[in-house]
Amino acid sequence: MNVNYTFSFTGASALISETIIIAEEYNRLKDWKAVRRSLLDNNLLNKIKQATFTREFREIKKRLSLLTSDQLNLLIQGSLDDAKSIILLSLAKTYPFVKDFIIEVLRNKYLMFDTELTETDYNKFFNTKSLTHNELNTITELTAKKVKQRVYTLLDQVGLITRAKIGTILKPVLSSKFVEVIIEDDPAFLMAFLYSKEEIISLIQKLKHA
Repeated sequence: MNVNYTFSFTGASALISETIIIAEEYNRLKDWKAVRRSLLDNNLLNKIKQATFTREFREIKKRLSLLTSDQLNLLIQGSLDDAKSIILLSLAKTYPFVKDFIIEVLRNKYLMFDTELTETDYNKFFNTKSLTHNELNTITELTAKKVKQRVYTLLDQVGLITRAKIGTILKPVLSSKFVEVIIEDDPAFLMAFLYSKEEIISLIQKLKHA
């Protein structure tokens, strides 16, 4: 059974620095209402418009809520590359459309030694998915355009593609700690980092014998 695609990610980019700040506050307070209040009282996100704050906080909370405690800790305590990797993981967990595009398009092309992401690749994916996901047929043309733009922006911000109009697909370099926290959760998510099944099996075995 297909999981319905939702497109709330059009209202928020990867928001790397904001996500780290909110994760730190949640780690400190352990209560989302208290986190929201602290962010507003101290203007920690430097947001002027209430609507912008509300929209971005909602999406970041949704993403962070799907992370394990070890993944959340690595987001806070790890390197910037670790933070980007954790945020990419949170995007894959939160938005099935983004996850499917990464795995079915970027990963498949990368494993075939094709690192050039084209407009045709996206359009083919969208049209194919519209056959089994009617929600893609009911969004407006403007929303469809926003979805496409945001997907490309997200992929660029987390380091999966370059910002060029015809993007180059890049495989992230993952730290051993990140590999550990993702395997302990669900190794299949390594596919969102363009890993082959053989590579994933090898990493699982390596962790077992570490």
